[in-house]
Amino acid sequence: MPSMGIWRGWVAVVGSILVHLTLGTMYSYGNMAPYVTSFIRKYSKPVTLSYQETSFIFGLMVFGQGIAMCVGGFIESRLGPRFTTMIGCFFVSAGMMLSAVTIRVSFFLLLLTYGLIFGLGIGIAYVPPIVCCMRWLPHRKGLVSGLVVAGFGSGAFIFNIVQTAFLNPHNLKANITDPTEPTDRYYGQASILDKVPLSFILQGGIFLAIQIIGSLLITNPPQGWASGSFTDESSLLESEATPKPSSGAVESTGEGGSKEPGSQGKLSPSKTLAFGTPRPVKVEEDTRVSGLDLTPKMMVKTKDFWLLWLTFLANGQGITLISTLYKAYGQTFINDDHFLAIVGSFSAVFNGLGRVFWGSLADRFSYRVLMMVLSGTTAALFATLIATQYVGRVMFFIWVCAIFFVFSGNFALFPTVTARAFGITSFGLNYGLVFTAVALSTIIGASLATVLHDHISWLGMFLIVAAFSFISVILTIFFRMTNREGNAI
Repeated sequence: MPSMGIWRGWVAVVGSILVHLTLGTMYSYGNMAPYVTSFIRKYSKPVTLSYQETSFIFGLMVFGQGIAMCVGGFIESRLGPRFTTMIGCFFVSAGMMLSAVTIRVSFFLLLLTYGLIFGLGIGIAYVPPIVCCMRWLPHRKGLVSGLVVAGFGSGAFIFNIVQTAFLNPHNLKANITDPTEPTDRYYGQASILDKVPLSFILQGGIFLAIQIIGSLLITNPPQGWASGSFTDESSLLESEATPKPSSGAVESTGEGGSKEPGSQGKLSPSKTLAFGTPRPVKVEEDTRVSGLDLTPKMMVKTKDFWLLWLTFLANGQGITLISTLYKAYGQTFINDDHFLAIVGSFSAVFNGLGRVFWGSLADRFSYRVLMMVLSGTTAALFATLIATQYVGRVMFFIWVCAIFFVFSGNFALFPTVTARAFGITSFGLNYGLVFTAVALSTIIGASLATVLHDHISWLGMFLIVAAFSFISVILTIFFRMTNREGNAI
C-alpha cells in the first residue's frame, strides 16, 4: 500500500463519520417518543396511542434500513459510494421533514415518513461509506468499521440535547396519566406539543447540510490501491527509469509487494465450500480473512451465514427495546425530563465509543470470542435492569449507558466478520442480507412490546430480552469459520 496519499483514506473516514452521524439519529427516537406520542394523543389520531405502539416507528426504521441495504450495495456497485450515499441521505432528510405534515394527520402516515422512508434512506446510505473506507484501509477493517459506525452511534448524543432544549427548555414534567396504563406518563402542555412538527423540519435541514459535506468527502481509492500496485505521481517518475517486463510478461504483485514478471499474482490455496465451489482469492493484508470471496447467492448456502443471521436476529430484541423504551421506562420512577435526555445523550456517546472499542478488539480477537462476551454481558444487564427503579437514577444511568455500549458491538463485529468470512467484493450486498435479521428483529420486538407489556410488565420484557441474548451465546458457539491457517476469524 503506497504511503503517499494515505491521507485521502482518512478524509473518506471523516466524511463517512459525518454521514453516519445523521443516519444514527434513529437512536434519538427514544428521546422523541414521549413528545411524538403525546402530540398524537392530543392533536392527531389515534387518541389512545401508547408508547409500546409507537415503538413500531423505530421498528420500521430498522426494517427499512434492512431491506434497503442490499439496494444500497447494488447501487454502490454501479454508481460508486458518493452518489449512492447522496441518494440515501435525500430519503433520510425528506422523511424527517415530511413528518412535520404527516404527524398532524395520523400515526399511520407518520409510520410511513418517520419510519419507513427514513429507514430506507439509512439502508441505502449505510454500507457505501463503510466499504469505501475498507477499500482505502484493508488492513484495518475492524478499526475503520468501528470508527464509521461510531458516528452512527453518536448521532443521538447531539440531537437528544437539541430536541429536548427546543421542545422542553423549562423541563416541564409529563403531567397526564392514562387509567388503562397507570405507569405511563404523557405531556399535555401546548408549549411543548405545538413545537413538535417544527422540530422535524429543523432536524431535517441540519441533516441535509451535514450530509452534503460528508458525501463530498467520500470517494473510492484508485484501482490497485489495496494490492499496492497503484502508481501515484512520485512512483510514476521512478517507473520511467525501471525496465519494463519483456513482451508477453504480466507484472503482478505477490506477497510483501514484490513484483514477479510472468505471474498472475500470488493466490491463496483454493478454498472449497461444502457445496463444492472453489474460490481462489488474492492474499490480503488482513490475516484473519477466510480466503473466500462469495456472491450473495453462494453465501446464503453456508451454515455460517445463517448462524450470523440468527445471532443478529436474537440480539436485535435488546437493541429494539432499549432504543425505543428507555425513556418511557425511566419516566415510571424518574420525573425529570432533562435528566432522561442526558441519559439518552450519554448512552449515545457510549454507543459510539463502544463501536470503536469492539471494532478495535476485532482486529486482535476472533469474532466468536467477542460475540460470546457481548451477548452474555447483554443478557446479564437486561436481567438486572429492573433493579434500577429500586436503587435510583444513578444505577439507571449506568445500566442504560452500559447496555448501549455493549449492544453497539453488534454493528462493529457483524460488518467485520461478514467482510472476513465472505470477502470484500460483494460486501455491500452480503452485509445487507446479514442485516435483514435485525430488520426483522425490530418488528418482532415492537410486536412483543405491544402485545405482552400489559401481561408481563417491564420485568417480564427484560427477562425475555435476556433470554434472546443467551440464545445468541449458544448460536455463536457453533460458528467455526477459520482463516487460511485454521485459526478462528
